[in-house]
Amino acid sequence: MGGILSKPKMPDTSKAMKAQADAMAKQTELLDQQEARLNQQEKSAQQTAAASAKARRRGSYRLLLSSARGGSAAQGLEKGSGTTLGA
Repeated sequence: MGGILSKPKMPDTSKAMKAQADAMAKQTELLDQQEARLNQQEKSAQQTAAASAKARRRGSYRLLLSSARGGSAAQGLEKGSGTTLGA
């Protein structure tokens, strides 16, 4: 009858707490890796957008006025090129 009136013993939770701390550390590491990967993707997308914008700003006029382009811009493409659009 002594067991009924005595205080209950607390279960040992040190293993569970250690496992939880390890799981939280692993989750934090995974989140850091994911954040770094997303930052890299965002940076790459920004660089691609900037390069496209720069090419649009500079490339179109440079090609139109280039001396390497045969003829003048007003004449357009050569008529005997042998290619047709959509065929």
